[in-house]
Amino acid sequence: MENLDTFANAYLLVMAFILGTVLGSFINCWAWRSMHGESVLKGRSHCTSCGHVLKPIDLVPVFSWLSTGGKCRYCGEKVSVRYLITELLLGLSFVAITLTYGFTLETVELCAFTCVLLFLSLTDIDDYLIPNGCIIAALAIRAIYLAIMWGTGKMSGGEVGYYALSAVAVGAVMLLIVLAADHILGRESMGGGDLKLYMVAAFYFGWQQMLFLIFVSCILGLASTMLFARRPSEEGGPEGVSKPFPFGPSIAAACVITMLCGKQVVSWYLGLFM
Repeated sequence: MENLDTFANAYLLVMAFILGTVLGSFINCWAWRSMHGESVLKGRSHCTSCGHVLKPIDLVPVFSWLSTGGKCRYCGEKVSVRYLITELLLGLSFVAITLTYGFTLETVELCAFTCVLLFLSLTDIDDYLIPNGCIIAALAIRAIYLAIMWGTGKMSGGEVGYYALSAVAVGAVMLLIVLAADHILGRESMGGGDLKLYMVAAFYFGWQQMLFLIFVSCILGLASTMLFARRPSEEGGPEGVSKPFPFGPSIAAACVITMLCGKQVVSWYLGLFM
């Protein structure tokens, strides 16, 4: 029986990985099309270089990119490694979330949230844009989960209120900080999308874990800017001016890290004072 349980768990983890890679491929396509004025509901997938319609063999997550060496099967042009990275990232994230939370409703909720985080990260990278639709979708996913938990008696009204108040409080505090920073610096210090994403994160994790999340996102943001800041030649900007790497992906990555170890880190830290 124990071997059967082990096999079943391994099978479900493999399925979680496959589902993640499939959704990663779809989300990458959806994000690209939304930034290029194409509908995700119309038209077949095609090579972004030659326009050739892709066959089923070209649409297998991870395998298709690896089998062609990262090149289009028809025109030979390089296919961005972003396709491989997004598919693997979401697949591995689904596995990690499932290992952390088990086969539960919370796993479904957090996997859905991670899909939203991937989409907004890609649009932010492409065009410095975090769509309001992503913010609304993330809020809706969390609200549905909390409503189910409260309705089934697995979460009290006070717990639901804690997350709602955390979102409002963190959003208000972050807004005041950003307005003050804007005034001192004489320029925009944080985009509105980033600010709203922090508020959404507080709705998921509560204000205590937000301290950890904000710290991690700032570290990741600094590292990303140092490693991936766009050169003037890449953006067509003036000499000596580079565009920073967008901050949204760093917040999104910090959200996933908080899902996996935020509670443990906060508990460990608070335990140092007790």
